Amino acid sequence: MRGVRTITGAAATVLLVAAMVPSVLLAQPFEGAVTMRIAGRGPKGAVPQEVEYLVRNGKVRVSMGGPAGAMSLLSVPQEQKVYVLMAAQSAYMELASAEVSSRDGAAIASTPKITRTGRMDTVAGYPCEHITVATAAQPVDLCMAKGLGGYVNPLAAMSRGNEPAWQRLLAAEGGFPLKVTMSDGSVPLEVVKIEKKRLANDLFSVPLHYTKMEMPRRR
Repeated sequence: MRGVRTITGAAATVLLVAAMVPSVLLAQPFEGAVTMRIAGRGPKGAVPQEVEYLVRNGKVRVSMGGPAGAMSLLSVPQEQKVYVLMAAQSAYMELASAEVSSRDGAAIASTPKITRTGRMDTVAGYPCEHITVATAAQPVDLCMAKGLGGYVNPLAAMSRGNEPAWQRLLAAEGGFPLKVTMSDGSVPLEVVKIEKKRLANDLFSVPLHYTKMEMPRRR
């Protein structure tokens, strides 16, 4: 379980910057793979890590590596569940979306200022608009795209409702974050590849041979 906390802790802070709700694709919902490069924290500073984001029919699977082996977070809105899949242990944990919603309903300390700059850019071949989010901590620049479906954040379930309030409030903006830039110029998240393709159904379900484990208790 220590490995699971290490992996989620390294990736959650970065990915939670981009908590969005679905946007509408003009023809049909986006299905495919998005590869993101995130910068975690390590003994020698930021350590880049690639994260695979798969989406199909509203279901999302986020996969990453780590000291305990590969791990995937699976969001299944139809079941109102988020699953943590641990390949090395052939095990999984689950958390009901209702539990996440109740935690997200906690009082918000401050309301961030969200500004659409109108400044356009291109990331991984897709156009995006720079949006500035000003908080008490520091301003953050998000380059947000349309036409990729909605960004679903399974890691919100693992945060135990502790993500900053401004990240939750960004849901009102919609879109898909292609690049996140902090005020010091560092880039904790950037999409490097987008592939529209058909994905297998079994990528979005818990393998039958996996054993269920309990979620670690919050300390």
